[in-house]
Amino acid sequence: MRTYKYLIKGLRFKGIPLWFTVLVFFLWGPDIFSADITVLERIVEAERTVHYIGASLRTASSPRGTRTFEEHVIHVPGDASYRKLLSVVGERKPSSDRQNSDERQRNDRRRGRDGNDRNNRWREQDKWREVRIPFSEKAIKLIEQNYNLEHQPSDEKIVNHETDLLIISPKFAGRPTKYIFFARENGVILRVEDYDADGVLREIFVYTRISFNAKAVNAKWETIKKDIRPAQRRSHPSSLAEGEKILKTKPVQPQYLPPGFQLQGVRSIKRRERNTIFLEYTDGLVNFTLFEETGKPPQRDSRERRGETRIDISGTTVYKHRFGPTDAFRWTTSDIHFTLLGEIPTTEMQKVVESIVNKANVK
Repeated sequence: MRTYKYLIKGLRFKGIPLWFTVLVFFLWGPDIFSADITVLERIVEAERTVHYIGASLRTASSPRGTRTFEEHVIHVPGDASYRKLLSVVGERKPSSDRQNSDERQRNDRRRGRDGNDRNNRWREQDKWREVRIPFSEKAIKLIEQNYNLEHQPSDEKIVNHETDLLIISPKFAGRPTKYIFFARENGVILRVEDYDADGVLREIFVYTRISFNAKAVNAKWETIKKDIRPAQRRSHPSSLAEGEKILKTKPVQPQYLPPGFQLQGVRSIKRRERNTIFLEYTDGLVNFTLFEETGKPPQRDSRERRGETRIDISGTTVYKHRFGPTDAFRWTTSDIHFTLLGEIPTTEMQKVVESIVNKANVK
């Protein structure tokens, strides 16, 4: 709004008639200060088709705090790029050569106590892993429906590349805002800033170096592709009909969904002690997941039990505990163990829980 006032004031100061100022405002303004979905589509297409290789810094938040990861990134045309951990800022990469017997014993005790052994973590992350291209076709349509898109040139260079900025801001309260800085020449994302509903910066991803030299990327790809293994996921794509066979009862879908959310997909996990399906919901940018399990109740660690509170919803005891920047809920109804977690506000989460509890109790 300040920019509009500046333009109008500047034009009038130079003696240009007000009617001409208004005409410029309507004819020129929308192209500069708003964007249609084609800008986001261009970014997604670039992420699929442009060769690039480089290094990046990425923050990740958890209940234990925020850490910054330095990663090696490579992408050849396709629906995924590949990342490999180089370092965790402020954390020394362990070396088996430097470890003495006392350190190994401490690691063994730590592994037995909470399964969070630092060496195992490094061994898992110190490999090339697949990262899917952001924003599916369905997500793009939902973003167009639920968010405002503002495209503007940026005077900031990132790793020597001129950039444009796409701001994705919510139409509904309680949703995040995303700033995407992308290379003006080809549309590849160079930096992403994620802000929560209160405008607090929560996550950031930025390249510290990047090359679009296709020949160099292909040469590097030939040396590493033999070491890349397809990602092994415990869950598998499923459907509501298949979920009914797994649970031996019809999956319970929420009667209430926050504005703009739709069912994105269903996945399943089969295990000896229990069977699980989970329903993934999205508004294009924000997700939440509903887990439904039969058999033994899901195990909870001591940290969850210490931080949980009990609430009564329609006569059902629901346990709430902190999960990242929001709350997670778990409860049991009609021999089904439910867990709901995601990035939507707690008040909205509780409405979803209540709608599930009421629906399940009617069955």
